[in-house]
Order: sequence, then structure tokens, then C-alpha cells
Amino acid sequence: MKIKRTLANNLFILGMAVKAAPFTVIYLLLAAGIHSVVVYFEHTYQIVFIIDSIQYGRPFAEILRFIVIMFFIVTLNMAYRQYFSARIEPKGKEKIYRALRERLFAKAKSMDIACYDDPAFFNDFVFAMNNATQRVDAVINTVASLISGIMMLIVLGGYMLLTDRISVIFVFVSFAVSFLFRVKISKLDFKLNEKLNPILRKRDYINRIFYLPDYVKEIRLNRIKERLYEDYAQSETNVYETLKKPSRKIAIIEFLQDYITGNFIFDLVYLVYLMFMTIVRGALGFGALFGLFRSAQWASGTINDFSGSLAQLQEHSLYIEKVRTFLSYELKITSGTKPLPPPVGELPDPTTPLLEMRNVSFTYPAAQTPTLTDVNMTINRGEKIAIVGYNGAGKTTLVKLLMRLYDPDAGEIRYGGEDIRAYGVSEYRDLFATLFQDYQIYAATVTQNVLASNAPPDADRLTLAIEMGGFAEKLAKMPNGLESQLTNEFTDGEELSGGERQKLATSRSLYKNSPIIIMDEPSSALDPIAEYELNNTMMNLGGKTVIFISHRLSTTKMADKIYMFEEGRLTESGSHADLLALNGKYAEMYQLQAEKYR
Repeated sequence: MKIKRTLANNLFILGMAVKAAPFTVIYLLLAAGIHSVVVYFEHTYQIVFIIDSIQYGRPFAEILRFIVIMFFIVTLNMAYRQYFSARIEPKGKEKIYRALRERLFAKAKSMDIACYDDPAFFNDFVFAMNNATQRVDAVINTVASLISGIMMLIVLGGYMLLTDRISVIFVFVSFAVSFLFRVKISKLDFKLNEKLNPILRKRDYINRIFYLPDYVKEIRLNRIKERLYEDYAQSETNVYETLKKPSRKIAIIEFLQDYITGNFIFDLVYLVYLMFMTIVRGALGFGALFGLFRSAQWASGTINDFSGSLAQLQEHSLYIEKVRTFLSYELKITSGTKPLPPPVGELPDPTTPLLEMRNVSFTYPAAQTPTLTDVNMTINRGEKIAIVGYNGAGKTTLVKLLMRLYDPDAGEIRYGGEDIRAYGVSEYRDLFATLFQDYQIYAATVTQNVLASNAPPDADRLTLAIEMGGFAEKLAKMPNGLESQLTNEFTDGEELSGGERQKLATSRSLYKNSPIIIMDEPSSALDPIAEYELNNTMMNLGGKTVIFISHRLSTTKMADKIYMFEEGRLTESGSHADLLALNGKYAEMYQLQAEKYR
């Protein structure tokens, strides 16, 4: 990666951190350098001063004054470091993490659904979300290490230049060698982590299965755990195989770096040079001998850290590039500027269909065959529409297209006679209240689950939605009523049955009070009585348009219009009576289900 981009990526993260907590970041960047300089003067220059004082006969009072001044500087430095790390740093870092997470969450919330269908993008997405906050710490620490290194090299270089200029050559040679090794190590580390990421993600998935409550019953009642054991063991084997060769190579390079820059250059060659200059040439005093050798040792460590930090900037940049790619992703589903017909849901011309599909086709990014092909259908305001068909017929994809979670590959979808791409995405989606098969119940109160927003609740509408959704009976039995906590994720909350969860999710859809309601298998977990009550509720929602997908054709009998799908194509449409008279696939499905109840 080019130097310019490397610096830009690191400054991008550093800039976000400074904006969120400027004082914390500035102190963290300078603290390590200040501490290193103080420790150097305490443990090296102070001893040099004492040795020289003894050798050259300085007064004791002058030595004592120097020691007392150093004592107060060291004490002040230690006290403030402790205070900062205990009181200021934790708060500052939380501000930084929060700012970064909020930015990532805001982007994730707006991402095109299609991104989740792309394994490569999803891997990078998970990678960015999992590494972002750690990378902030890493960048701050690395830049702090660089600043500390610069400060120390200035101090060490200044001392060496004033005492023996030849010593600086050893420092430069050591730095150059160390930097080349660190660049190589950083590249190897990044490539290794990139290979490990998909393997670790699979291993973590298996790990989650064994502790998430969603899988508890399945694991205990069948033999899937044996297969999971095998997959987990295979993942561990893959991790080991992936690590084996690169880790050996990294270890060898790290050894060479430490040996050449430390043991060989400073502990052997430079020490021989100093002994020669002191004993043979008599050009250096014993204080200078000690100071230069100790400074060389400091320089060796500082150079390794400094060159390592420079190389780490490149490593960080490779990670940050993924975060920036994620944050800079340009949405394919973009907003138009045309306002929705006012008021929301009303159409100026009552003869215009509310929703219309014209020759719509769609194929998922990784799929080989189309999910929907050349679909034409109309939905009028206030109609109750049933979408039916066998599994994989494209029913759920159809409603996702209607809500503009995806855009069709061909054809167009119209709302009020206008292509839906002309409207703002958020405003258009607000027309819909939805209940998908994979709805979620959150670790929150009943009220928060029904509202699914941070807006203040409308008490009357909330009560009505819960009654219409069929959850009122369960709610009456909860000690804390609407404030009852759900799930045991964090507290001892209420656990709901499948039917109760579906009723609560239905209440959420009804509370939204949108003009169009879409329900995907709305009665799949309900008993016959609850199903009958829900059907009556859906069919008596006044002027609302209701679109529901159902395999239970007893539900579809009451629909104004039924659309039958087969292998992504719309094959039949009409009322229940029309389709029975047609004696096609719908009639066949209905007769097969009716046989079970005779």
C-alpha cells in the first residue's frame, strides 16, 4: 500500500478519535514520550552525572541538588500518570468507542440488503465491525510510540552527538535494518489474519450454537452436535494448518531482527568500539562510557519499537482500509426527490393502482437462476391480497421488492402511478408495516418491543394494537404489564412461547399504523382459534391494504385477490372462487389441504 494512503488511513482513525476526546488523545500521544525521557534521565543521565562528578570532583551539594530535582520530576510524572489512567483515560476512550460505533451502526443500518448476500463483502463487514474499536487503540498506541521514539531519539542523538558523533552511525544502521524487517513481518501478519478470518468466523459460529438458547432443544434432541464437533475440530485443524508455515517464517524474521539490531550491532560491535575509545585511545571518560553504552541500549530498544511502529502503521492501514471501504460504500438503493402523494397513502386519482409491478424480474447476486421472472400484478388501495405458492416460489422476495429492500433487475414497481425509485427510500418504506417469518423479539420491555422506536408511546394506539394482535391475554398475566422485561438475555425476563412471540410481533406491525401491512406467514405459530381471530383482524382493518403470504389456504379464502406463484412466475390470479373454478395449481393445493380436515 502506498505511503500516502497508509498515512491517510491512520490519520482518518486518529482524526475521529481526536474529534471525540481531544484531551485524552493528545495526552496519550505525548505521555509515553514524556515518561521515557524522564526515565532515561533518572536511570542513565543521573548515573552519568554522578560518575562524572566523582571522577572530576564536583561538590556534593551540586550532586544532591540534581538528585532532589530528579526525584520531584519523577514523582510528579508517576502521580499524574496514575491519576490519568484511573480517572480520565477510561471516560475518554468510551467517548471514542461510542463515536466510532455510532458511525458504524449508522452505516450498517442503511446498508443495502444485497450486501448480506455477498460473502466477500460480508466477511469484510464483520471484519470491520469486530476490529474497529481495537484498531483505534492500536493506532493511538502506535502513533504514541512513534512520538515517543522521536522524542527519545532526539534526546539520545543529542547526547551521542555531544559526547561521540561516531555513535550516531550505529543508531542509523540499526534503525534501517530493523525497519526493513518490521515491514516484512507486518505484511506477513496481515496476510495471515486475512486467511484466518473466514475460518475463525465459522469456528465462532459453531461456538455460538452451543451457548445460544435458540439451539438448546435441537442440540439435545438430535445428533447434530456430533457433526458440529467434527466441524469445530476441522476448523481448529484449518487454523493450525493456516498458522503453521507463516508463523514459522515470522518467528525466524523476528529472531533475525532482534539479534542483528540488538546483540550484534550494539552488544558486540558498538561495545568493542566504546572500549577501544575509552581504554586504548583515552578519548572517553568512564561516565561517558557508561552513558553511551546505556544510550545505545536505549537506542536499540527505541529503534526496534520505532521501526516496528512505522511498519504497524502499514498493518493498521490494511485493516482501516476495510473499515473505510465499509463506511464509504455507495448505496445502490438511493433516494429520489419526488414527495409521496399527500396525505401519506392517499392517491390523487382513486382509479390508479396503489402498487403495480410491470414485467419485474430479479436474480440474487450469487444465484444462477432468477428468483422472479416477468411478474405483472396490481394492488389497489384497501385490498386484502394473498400471495401463495410452494417453498422457493419467490413470495418473500416479491414483498422485499415491494418494500424496496432490493431493486428489480428488469421492469419497474410503481406506487400511485410513479416508479418507487422516484421517492425517498425512508419515506417510501414508512408506508409499510411488516411481519416477516424471521421476526425478532428484543431484550427489552413489552412497550419497547411493540413500538420498535424511541418515539413516546401513544397509549390508546398501543393498547389497541396489543388487543388486535392477540397479545392482551398474555399481557394481563404479566406482573409488570407493559413494562415487563422480555427474554433472559440480561435479566430474569419473561420468555414467550412461539405463538405469543408471533402475537407480539403482529402487535408491533399493527401499532405502526402504516397504510400497507405485509405479513409473511402471520399465523404459522398460532393455534386455530388465534389464527381465526387474526384473519378476522386482518380482513377488518378498514382502508388499510393488507398483503400476506400464507401456506394455509384457509386464510386466503377471505382475500380480495390471490396471486399464485410457481418457480418465480405468476401463474394464476383472482379470488378464491375464481381460482377454484380455474382448477389449476391453487385448486390442487387447496384440495390437498382440505383433505386433512375432513
